[in-house]
Amino acid sequence: MTTARVVLALTIAAVVLPLAYMLGTALRVEASVFTDSLNPIPLHPTLENFWVAATTMNYPHMLLVSIIFAGGVTFGQLAIAILAAYAFGCRRFPGDGWLFAAFLATIPIPFVVTYVPNYLFIARTHLLNTYLGLILPQVASAYGIFLLRQHFRAFPRSVLEAAQIDGATGWRTLWRIVVPANVPVIFALGVYIFVNTWNQYIWPLLAMADPHMHTLTVGVQDFAAGEGGSHWGALMAGATLATLPTFLVFFAARRPILETLMEGAVTG
Repeated sequence: MTTARVVLALTIAAVVLPLAYMLGTALRVEASVFTDSLNPIPLHPTLENFWVAATTMNYPHMLLVSIIFAGGVTFGQLAIAILAAYAFGCRRFPGDGWLFAAFLATIPIPFVVTYVPNYLFIARTHLLNTYLGLILPQVASAYGIFLLRQHFRAFPRSVLEAAQIDGATGWRTLWRIVVPANVPVIFALGVYIFVNTWNQYIWPLLAMADPHMHTLTVGVQDFAAGEGGSHWGALMAGATLATLPTFLVFFAARRPILETLMEGAVTG
């Protein structure tokens, strides 16, 4: 038991300390960034670095671009995952097993290997530097379909059959019965997709060559390569501002996420 606690404490320290130093550096005056670096808590905190980072990076506009990007991908993936999972988990049609296996085969394939064909696609369809070109290549996720399919498949068949006997259509059964009963897992999947999309760097950089259309992750790198490269306080403030929205989303959704994880632990 003691060993487990030590490992847990080390794991927590490895996760929390870098974030603490990032926030502490963001609150320091520039002169004390390296002179008092061992203490993550600044002695004389200041918000000046946040003002410099927000104004230099054009934070409000980049925040809007990031929200549209992450929100659009999240909405698209959830919509397709819910419909496909319902078809695979609650319906039967010829070749459903083979088709589902084909979906599963794409899960180990990292998105990075599709950068070139996706870039060529949006370039030839004149979608570069557009929200549609940024979002469209990521609106389907085999992982999301698999996760929801497993939960939909565990839904009592007797309830679905009763709804069918009462005259409910498949569309009505999905949105009035199946989806409301699986809100926690759908919400948890949405948070996972949102955070994962928000943290992307390479694809937004490729699809949005126009600096005016950069997301926050790209904007922080632009700031580091430019004016922020020699101003560590402002750079860490920019990184904090880019991290804050995902932290707030996860904090607000922590309950359904924990419920989904606990359900998986019990049923698994």
